[in-house]
Amino acid sequence: MLVKGGAPRMTDRTISVRLYSYKQTHDTGFAPNPFHGVCTLATCKPGIRRSKRVGDWIAGFTSKELNGDRVGHERLIFLMRVAEKLPFEVYNTDPRFAAKIPARGSERSVETVGDNIYGKRDGDIFQRPNRSHTDEDTAKDTGGLFVLIGTTFAYFGSAPLSIPDDVRPKLPVGPTLHGDWTKDPVRAQEFVDFVLARGRGIHAQPTSWRTGDTSWKTQRPCG
Repeated sequence: MLVKGGAPRMTDRTISVRLYSYKQTHDTGFAPNPFHGVCTLATCKPGIRRSKRVGDWIAGFTSKELNGDRVGHERLIFLMRVAEKLPFEVYNTDPRFAAKIPARGSERSVETVGDNIYGKRDGDIFQRPNRSHTDEDTAKDTGGLFVLIGTTFAYFGSAPLSIPDDVRPKLPVGPTLHGDWTKDPVRAQEFVDFVLARGRGIHAQPTSWRTGDTSWKTQRPCG
């Protein structure tokens, strides 16, 4: 089942596309959080969240740690275009993203994996109660300074997408601070086109997900 993202189709074709790829060791629906019609990256990967610009494309791939995929055989978990970069305190209070505030007592996983967990009170960062990160993660998470917002995205989760060699972007061998940049803009554009041709929005539940929980198919739209 494909759950559509609420984004308009991208009609402008450009060869100046900037694409950065990294490998994920976790895929729980928390980072990235592809739910409620918007794909967001609000935690983890602080280097990517600090340095990437509006208009950049971010791609997350599988890894041996996540699902056993060997180097050179990684598959795509998600692709998103950065539409906005928001400080935590703005993201935290913006009513568009209220659906991404985690509800710990819910039986619906889509409501418990929300990434809208940081805000400011009297000038100090605070962390909302959540099941994904603890206070020990606060310094690393907030060191990223920004939340990346993607309205054009494709998320494949537990059904990662195999990428043909002729459109495969540059990937790091292991963990990377800022992601690997595919310097060939034509290859980057061909990769983006290949992925989006498979459909925008959510294609499958996250790799780590509660058995039998179909809440990823029915979400509250942001806005």
